[in-house]
Amino acid sequence: MVALNNLGKFSVLLLSAGRGSRLGKTGKIVPKSLLKIGNKTILHRIINYLTSRGLKELNIVVGYKYKAIINELHKFKDLKVNYIKIKDYVNNGSSFSWFKFQSLWNKKKKPLLIMHTDIVFDPRHIDNIITSKKENIIGIKKEKKIKLKEKSFVAQVNKKMEVTKIGLNKEVTKPYGEITCINRFSIKSSNKIFKFMKDYFEINGSGMTWEYILSDFIQFQSNEKIFILKNQIFKWVNVNTLKDLSAAKKLFAEKN
Repeated sequence: MVALNNLGKFSVLLLSAGRGSRLGKTGKIVPKSLLKIGNKTILHRIINYLTSRGLKELNIVVGYKYKAIINELHKFKDLKVNYIKIKDYVNNGSSFSWFKFQSLWNKKKKPLLIMHTDIVFDPRHIDNIITSKKENIIGIKKEKKIKLKEKSFVAQVNKKMEVTKIGLNKEVTKPYGEITCINRFSIKSSNKIFKFMKDYFEINGSGMTWEYILSDFIQFQSNEKIFILKNQIFKWVNVNTLKDLSAAKKLFAEKN
């Protein structure tokens, strides 16, 4: 079990290369991660959380309006930041952002904690992942299928809480809940995932989101068990639209 204040035992990777295309004019002005909840940006809130848990070195994949993200991270003077820049972020999916971290990760192989930067969440979502005895975890907010959007990414699990399938809600028969985009992987599994991605890209291209590729990985690498944590019902919002942004402000603005 990892202590909450010892994130130094992980390689922490933030995926922040994409555009906020569903945010209309707002998404053309700033990246989603720089939208404000209260008086802090989503990214600032995430970094505040991570540094409070002992993070000293951060890895972040950037692309769209990356200079604005770099300027935001300059506010954290005591944090070492490694940037991985994606030039063609329009045609490359989140899986490619993840894969581009491989060469940097190979220099200091550690268990991997990987997150998106357009999420606002109760800290318990990540606290429980950090301290779990499980080495491979897909973050999930438990929710009934009928309450989930058709295009929400969800996970289906067996009785042991092992992930058996990841896909959109409309594609999964019995989802346990929505993907929170906060995940943890062992060194061994990370090595295998990177190799699987490389082989996948050579055949299918690099435009796919990581959720679909990881679902295929689970199907083909049956000896690699990836779990979810039970009953994670805490507040969480993935900010993709202006409606999501409004919901996040209502739930979290008072907690700055």
